[in-house]
Order: sequence, then structure tokens, then C-alpha cells
Amino acid sequence: MCCPYREFNEEKKGASKDPFIYEADVQVQLISKGQPSLLKTILNENDSVFLVEKVVLEKEETSQVEELQSEETAISDLSAGENIRPLALPVGRARQLIGLYTMAHNPNMTHLKIKQPVTALPPLWVRCDGSDPEGTCWLGAELITTNDIIAGVILYVLTCKADKNYSEDLENLKTSHKKRHHVSAVTARGFAQYELFKSDDLDDTVAPSQTTVTLDLSWSPVDEMLQTPPLSSTAALNIRVQSGESRGCLSHLHRELKFLLVLADGIRTGVTEWLEPLETKSALEFVQEFLNDLNKLDEFDDS
Repeated sequence: MCCPYREFNEEKKGASKDPFIYEADVQVQLISKGQPSLLKTILNENDSVFLVEKVVLEKEETSQVEELQSEETAISDLSAGENIRPLALPVGRARQLIGLYTMAHNPNMTHLKIKQPVTALPPLWVRCDGSDPEGTCWLGAELITTNDIIAGVILYVLTCKADKNYSEDLENLKTSHKKRHHVSAVTARGFAQYELFKSDDLDDTVAPSQTTVTLDLSWSPVDEMLQTPPLSSTAALNIRVQSGESRGCLSHLHRELKFLLVLADGIRTGVTEWLEPLETKSALEFVQEFLNDLNKLDEFDDS
């Protein structure tokens, strides 16, 4: 991810305002406050962010571009003199780019031979095509710094399963509802759900955890569409922990109980299906430790 570093340095010098190409299929642009962008709310909290999208295809592939663009949200034209807008990236490719961004700032990745200390880059936001089951439309990564030292990274996932070009007015909906149901008054209630914790592995080959923590908010009256929940909202915290969660405090006990169940079934049926070991020790090391423990027991009995 050397290109973002170069772009960031050139931007600070005032030498670069245009997008640049990364690995032939990715377009990256450093967006600052005052520039037209979809990320208005994010830019209000950050001086600048990296916006990553798919490179505009060649003219001979225009028909395919038009077909893809019909299913995507409209975005502002980031490149001067071009009428074709950039496209969204596949979710898998977006996760790969987010992974590269986080690894480049991880001080523990010494095998990458990255020059230390690493310069903290602005947040990275990748526009996605929503091809995954969750309908992911944006992936983001923002660094946490303490005294100019990178202490961690926050990963963001924005999903959308509703109409992306939504322009209906709340009052118009109320009026339409009154006419349809012949009522004189309509009460609107708002509902929002926030995922405080959810497994979102960057590697698609790893089965995600089912452990989730969600916050459900409801309120009334509703002032506008897509309203931010007010402080007076009724809140419910929902915690769901997957049995045997590896990050849970009872994971070791769960595995021991599961092992005992396997032994009990083996005694009952005569067939034992051994669990796959999670430890990195070899079988030889376990046997040596077992023999050493037996020798210690013999010495204790002799005494």
C-alpha cells in the first residue's frame, strides 16, 4: 500500500488532487473537506479520507459498465473530463484492501520490513457492490493514535438492503396512509438496530462466529425519515453467544465437556471420533510430557 503514502505526501505538498491507479483495477483519491463526496458525515469528523473505488473500464466494455451501473448508487464524478463514473469493488476485493491497510500500520508485522515508525494515514473507505449476503456497500478503517503512535484500528461495515435512492417524505407518507385507511390521525414510530459486535472476518475462508451484540432502539414521535434515534429512545441490549466461542471465557471448559461427551459416546458405541487438536504442540511433545508426569508420580510413590 505504498501508493496511499505517496498520495498523502503529495497532497500535503499541494502537488496532487487527482485519483491514482493501484494494481490496475483500483482507483484511490484523497478527499478533503470542501470537496464533493458521498462521505459528508465522515468528512465532518476527519480532515481527509482515502476513497477507494473500481477503475473505470475501457470504452469497448461500455455495455457491461452500463449494466453494472444500473444496479449501483450514483456517485459524483471524481476524475476531470470524464463522463463515466467509477464503479464499486467486489466485497472480497474490498476486504483485501482493508486488510493491506491495517497490516501496513501494524507494528507487529516485522516480516513486511516496513520502515518504522509508520506514518498514520487518513481513514480508508472502500465502496462495495453489495454482492455479499449482508449487502455491504462500504468498508472503512480508521487508525487510533496516542501521542502520534498508532495504538489500534477501528473497522467499519456499512450495509444497505433497502432502496438506495430513497426520497420519500414522512408527511407525504402520513397523508397517503390517512387516505388509504380513512383515518384522521396517524402515529409514527421509529426503530433502529445497531450491531455493537459481530464477526466480520477479512478472510472469507474462515467460518464467521455467530456471537453478536445488538442494540435495539425505538421512539415516538418520528420527525423525519432516517432519523437519528433521540436520547429518549427505549433501548434493549441483545447479547447472543455462540456455544464454544473461542474468544469467550468458557471456551476451554466447553471443549473439555465436549471431549468428555466424545469419550462417553465411544464407550457406549465402541467407536471414538477424536476432536481436532487446537494446540500447536506435536504428538511427540505431548507423549514426552505424559511420560515425565508418570515418572514424577513413581518418584512420589517411592518416597
